[in-house]
Amino acid sequence: MVRLRTQDLIDEEFEPILQRRRAKGAADTKLHRARAERFNDHAVVDEILAHAEDPYAQTAAFNPTFSGSRYERLWILNYLGPFYDRRLIADVLRKVKGGKEATVYCCSGGTASDRDLVAAKVYRPRQFRNLRNDALYRQGREVLGPRGQPIRDRRALLAIRFGTRKGKEMEHVSWLAHEYASLQALHADKVKVPEPIAFANNTILMEYFGEVNRPAPVLHSVRLDRAEAQKLFDALLDDVGTMLAHGRVHADLSAFNVLYWQGDYRIIDFPQSVDPEVHSAAFPLFQRDVVRLAEYFGRYGIHTDAEAVAIEIWEQHMPPATPPVPDDA
Repeated sequence: MVRLRTQDLIDEEFEPILQRRRAKGAADTKLHRARAERFNDHAVVDEILAHAEDPYAQTAAFNPTFSGSRYERLWILNYLGPFYDRRLIADVLRKVKGGKEATVYCCSGGTASDRDLVAAKVYRPRQFRNLRNDALYRQGREVLGPRGQPIRDRRALLAIRFGTRKGKEMEHVSWLAHEYASLQALHADKVKVPEPIAFANNTILMEYFGEVNRPAPVLHSVRLDRAEAQKLFDALLDDVGTMLAHGRVHADLSAFNVLYWQGDYRIIDFPQSVDPEVHSAAFPLFQRDVVRLAEYFGRYGIHTDAEAVAIEIWEQHMPPATPPVPDDA
């Protein structure tokens, strides 16, 4: 069965990329069109069952309610179809968020997920990711495989070191696996993060926060009363300390990476999180997280010496052998 290549599964949000291909000439345009018309296994089943005489058989096909453009439909079928087969999702209901790193979809939960709604975070292929300086966050990390296992194979590690095509693909998988492992560990430690459900196919399935037509907004777009703001700030600082105590610094935490819904919250987006025990810039990254949170809550009249608070939390949870050094020292 012929499958579409990854770059053929990019939706129309990648229009500049598609335009460059079209500009290469009529021959390339025809080739691209031919490839785009091909379907993966799930779409082939979809097509066959659409013409089946047995009405019951038609219900077995993965035919998501939300499909977007033609390219996005292929994207969804390719990356979310296997989760449908495993009964972790039953349908794709809507797009929640499209970003440079990933697109998040709201899915109805399948019988194996035990949830009404599930969030599917589908990462962009490596060549379309746009996170700058990601090498900074990889410092001291083990390279993880598609099942979250550390990669020890010498040839694989050399491929990563020399930046071969295979090595870059393994780095991309490791980036996703690291986020999933972080969510697993932090959820087990009672940190307010989305509960992880599954990881495969460039995708992380996790707890959906909010309602189908009202996904939980990011904290930056929420207006709180002062009492609620103080309570939330205190809770977030507690979670920041718990994460630190269990070997995680978010490293990109702000009001844009916190979802808020009806008095509750979830901290999201952990692919760049670092281990404070091994990362040489862990404290500056940690301090930046605390400063960003303090800056947001300052709008509610909650004023704090964020640098001092960061040092206090760090000294509370980190061994004395790793004292923090203030940026202005």
